[in-house]
Amino acid sequence: MTKILSFFKVIPTFFLGAIISGVLIGTSYIPFKGWALLFCYIPLWLVSLNLYSENQSFKKVFFSGWLTQFILTLIGFNWIYYVSSEFGHLHWSISLGALLLFAGLMHLYIPISLVLSFALFKKFQIQQTYARLFIFALTLSLLERIWPSIFEWNLAYTLLWIKFPLYQWADVVGFWGLSTWIFLIQAGLAWAYTEFKMKKTNSAIIIAVSVLAILALLTFTGSLKAKSWSLNDESVQIGVAQGNIGNAEKIQSEKKYQYHSYIRSIYTELTSNHLAANPTDIMIWPETAMPFALDEYTHNRIEQNALLQSVRQWNIPVITGGYGVNAKKTDHLGYQLTSNAVFYLSPQMGFSDVPYNKTNLLVFGEYLPLGEQYPSLYKIFPFVGIYDKGSGPIVANVAYKDKNIKLGPQICYDSLEPGFSRGLSQNGAEVIFNVTNDSWFGWWAEPYQHGIMTLARAIEVRRPLVRSTNTGISWAILADGTLLQGSPINASWTYTYDIKYKKKPSQTIYTTFGYLDWILWLIVLATLIYFNKNKGQHVRS
Repeated sequence: MTKILSFFKVIPTFFLGAIISGVLIGTSYIPFKGWALLFCYIPLWLVSLNLYSENQSFKKVFFSGWLTQFILTLIGFNWIYYVSSEFGHLHWSISLGALLLFAGLMHLYIPISLVLSFALFKKFQIQQTYARLFIFALTLSLLERIWPSIFEWNLAYTLLWIKFPLYQWADVVGFWGLSTWIFLIQAGLAWAYTEFKMKKTNSAIIIAVSVLAILALLTFTGSLKAKSWSLNDESVQIGVAQGNIGNAEKIQSEKKYQYHSYIRSIYTELTSNHLAANPTDIMIWPETAMPFALDEYTHNRIEQNALLQSVRQWNIPVITGGYGVNAKKTDHLGYQLTSNAVFYLSPQMGFSDVPYNKTNLLVFGEYLPLGEQYPSLYKIFPFVGIYDKGSGPIVANVAYKDKNIKLGPQICYDSLEPGFSRGLSQNGAEVIFNVTNDSWFGWWAEPYQHGIMTLARAIEVRRPLVRSTNTGISWAILADGTLLQGSPINASWTYTYDIKYKKKPSQTIYTTFGYLDWILWLIVLATLIYFNKNKGQHVRS
C-alpha cells in the first residue's frame, strides 16, 4: 500500500486529476451503475482551474482532457477490439492498435472544450470560479452534441439504465438535454467544493443543498410524469424471435448452399414453437434475419416461398429484416444496389405495406464516406459494403386480426439518431420497433449500451418501443418508461410483449421543438460571459 501511495505522489497533479475523471466517467456509463454521475468531471475541471491560475499552456490543458477521454474510451468502448479481431479478421496486434487509435480520437471534444473555455477566460478575463466552472459545463455540452461520432452516447442514458426518474424529462429536452443537466449539476457541486476549500463553509453548504434540492425536485416530478403517460386505449401482442446466429460468415462457409435454408429454419421453428403456446398478434424478427432478398419478384423462389407459406400457416403478420435489391441503382462495379431492409409479410402471401430501407447506414460497414463521389476509393477499401440508403422515417400501416396499427421502423443505427424517431412520431407512429444485429460487438458492454440508447427514443417521443435482435438484447419499453422483459445474451429466445399504446397519441415537447434547447444553453453561455467579463480581477469565487 505504501508503494502504491508513493507512486501516486510522483504523478503530476494534472495527470492524476485527468486519470481520476477518466476512470469515473468510464465506470459511470452502461453497463456500470452510474455511481459517479454527479461528480465524474469534477476532478478534471478542478485541475483545469489550477492550470489556468498557474498560467499553463493550452497544450497542457489539452493533454489533461485528452488523457481523460482516452481512459474513459478504453473502459467504456473496448468492444472495438472484439469487432476488429472477430469480424474484421485482423491480427490481435492490429486490433489493439485500432482500439488505441479509436480511444485517442473518439472524444476529442472533451479536451477541445477545455481549450475553448481557456480561450474564453483569457479573451473576456473571466475571473469568477463559478463562471469558469459553468463555462466548462456548457462548452462541453455544446461540443458533445455536434462532435461527429458513429456512437453518439452521453451520460444521460445511464439514468434510464439505472431507472433514475430524472430520465422522464427526456420528453421535454431529450437525452442530449439531460446530459447538459448532468454537467450543470456537476458544475454546481464543484462550485460548492471550491467554496469549501476556501473556508466559506456556509456558502458551500447553501450551494450544495440548492443543487441537490433542484435535482430532488426534478426527480420527483419525473416520477409524476411517468403516471401521466401510463394511460392507454389499445394493446397489441408483439412477439420477438431471437435466433442467436453468430458469425454469419463462418456459418455460411460451413453450410454453403444450405445456408439460406438453415437460417430460415431456425426462425420458422422458433416461431412455430412459440406461437403454439403464446397468443401473438404480430411477430418481429431481427435485422437481416433472412439472409436473402425478399422483394416481391423473388417470392416464387424456393426459400422465399417456403417462408411465405409459414407466415400463411401462422395467420399473423411477420415483420423481418432481409435484403432488398434496387433494380434501378447500381454500384461502382455495375451491380444492382442492395439495401438493408424491413419487410412486412402478411398471411395473404404478400406485403402488409411497402418495405423500409435503412436510412442511417453504418460508416465503413454499409458505406464509405465520399465513396459515391469518388468510386475509386472502393478499390482502396474493397472490404467496405455498399448499401442503398433509405429515404427517412416512414410509418407502416399493418393489419392484424380486425385491427390496424401504425408502426414506425428503425433498423439498428436508425435508433441512435433522435431526429429519426421524432420523424416517426410526427408521421403518425403509434408503436416503434427496432430490428438490430449486435453479434458484431461481443457480449460485454455494447449490446447493453445500444439497447438502452434505443429504448431511450421511446421516452423522448412517448411511444412504446419493441426491439428485436439477433443475439441480444431484445427488449421492450412502454411510453411511461416501464422496461419490460429483456432477453439473455447469445441465446435463442422468444417472447410475446403485451404492448399497451394510444391511438393517435399526442406529440411531446421534445418532438415538436425540445431538441432546440441548445439555443437556450448558447444564450446562457453568452449571458454568463457578458455579466462576468472584465469583472472581479482578484475575485476567486
